[in-house]
Amino acid sequence: MLPRDERRRLREIEQQLIGDDPKLARRLTETSAWRRLWALMSPRMALVVFAAVIAVVCLFLGEGGGVLSAGALAAIVFLSRNWQIRLE
Repeated sequence: MLPRDERRRLREIEQQLIGDDPKLARRLTETSAWRRLWALMSPRMALVVFAAVIAVVCLFLGEGGGVLSAGALAAIVFLSRNWQIRLE
């Protein structure tokens, strides 16, 4: 917890920002669902989502090998999400 005078100063800065540029202040305080999801997504889960999307695209295009490869990649990366690599 911040000391009382620092909290007061931060409130003053926030109020000044709201008065000077309310649009910027609103953008800084609002978070969309996509931004929250993107912030919480790890690079590994981003790879899973990408591979799953590629698998679906290959499925619609009739590319069986692409579906199997991308699906297998997505499954392997998803199942390995708790694995840790230790370099010693």
